[in-house]
Amino acid sequence: MFLPGNRERKVKIMKLIKDKKFLQNIAQYIDLTNTVGGGVVQPQVKMTKRKREAILQVLLPGISLEQCQVMLDKNQLTVMALHQSEQQQALQIPLFNQGFLLPPFTDFGQVRVEYIGQELRVHIPYLPKGPRFLEIEQPE
Repeated sequence: MFLPGNRERKVKIMKLIKDKKFLQNIAQYIDLTNTVGGGVVQPQVKMTKRKREAILQVLLPGISLEQCQVMLDKNQLTVMALHQSEQQQALQIPLFNQGFLLPPFTDFGQVRVEYIGQELRVHIPYLPKGPRFLEIEQPE
């Protein structure tokens, strides 16, 4: 059925579809609203075990360093990224949040994080193996 004005609307829609800037903006908006609406974004994660440490690699395409946060609470490591709204600077929307339970033989005081080419690398050093003698203190 042809209604007056439908053709004009169709022509306007087709022009918008051909507009690359419009498509980039709408694609980002759809992805963001999908995440806000309950969609899940999971980064690609790889754990490499070495002799003295493990390296957790988190691939973050399209995520800048400023959006990343890494938190260590006891043996719980949390990697997250937040999107800050351009219109409302106080509004931060979580893009992803993933937790990792670190083993008890981790040297927690030496954990460090690098950002290299859209990838976070968390270096998780192991405690030295074998027994160690503890100093005996004598209170005065």
